[in-house]
Amino acid sequence: MRDEPLFIKFLNSQINHSQIIDSVINTAKDQRSKDIATSKKDEEVDISIFREDFRRVVLDLVDSGINQRVINYIDSYMKPSLEEFVEPNQGNRINESRYVSIKSEDAPWIEAVICYNLCIFIKVYGFKDIKQCSTCSKFFSHKGQYAKYCSEPCKAVGK
Repeated sequence: MRDEPLFIKFLNSQINHSQIIDSVINTAKDQRSKDIATSKKDEEVDISIFREDFRRVVLDLVDSGINQRVINYIDSYMKPSLEEFVEPNQGNRINESRYVSIKSEDAPWIEAVICYNLCIFIKVYGFKDIKQCSTCSKFFSHKGQYAKYCSEPCKAVGK
């Protein structure tokens, strides 16, 4: 069983802005991004409105697939906030390395990191693995595209 991705943990309120910032600090490949993230570390950042909007977009993605609304929403955060770098691996795409750099301190980069994580997940697994539990309404991705329940207890309640 794979660990849930960052965007799923965010949707389920299992992580907060501080943990997202820590993730950026620990994984950023460029010092500028690390410095920008570190400068936000002690600030209180309210991402509750983004969480609700993002939840609606992910539900739209689950229900309707990748559509223009989903693309526009994700682009509205990622384009002004992140620059993606792809390091190819000797001519094939199998082991290419991808990472992002924060463009600007005042851009909505925390939100963009969540959007980027969703995009990478879709690239690797597709969007059909993203599910919402029909019992508790939590999002999950670790059970495969035909699952309806996030856990055995929810499955027992749902039957």
